[in-house]
Amino acid sequence: MWGKSGGRRAAVVLGMAALLVPLGATAAGAAEVSREEWVAKVEPICKVNVLANKRIFKGAKGEVNGGELKKASTHFSRAATAFAKTTAQIEAVPQPVADEAKIATWLGYLEDETEFVRRIGKALADEQRHKAESISVQLNRNSTRANNAALGFDFDYCRIDPARFG
Repeated sequence: MWGKSGGRRAAVVLGMAALLVPLGATAAGAAEVSREEWVAKVEPICKVNVLANKRIFKGAKGEVNGGELKKASTHFSRAATAFAKTTAQIEAVPQPVADEAKIATWLGYLEDETEFVRRIGKALADEQRHKAESISVQLNRNSTRANNAALGFDFDYCRIDPARFG
């Protein structure tokens, strides 16, 4: 059916395919990252966000205490946008296979954080201080859940610490 030259071509093609399979497996194995490597890649992303939030929230507490709720709301809106971008950057980092479920849970809490911060900003813009305070309690509870979900990663900057923002 193949003929003499066709049989040789088939053998060469099959031989090349056999050589490519181990190369593909090696490339896939090279993409696997350890927990330590992943943490080393995401911590700088979190650090940039923490430092940005320090600048973003500067003066917010005084504005809230001074009754300038609409003015204070802009701090929260900006922080929510920055946090959403940070979360997206973290999601783009290849994850260790063994920790995918744990990281997915943590990222879910981070997405909730963004929504809580956004809702606080909206409540302040609507001059609903008590609603903003109520959402703030939910935000703090969610922060604890996020930190608990990430136990074992030994985070510094990726650990949510509201005290960092004044």
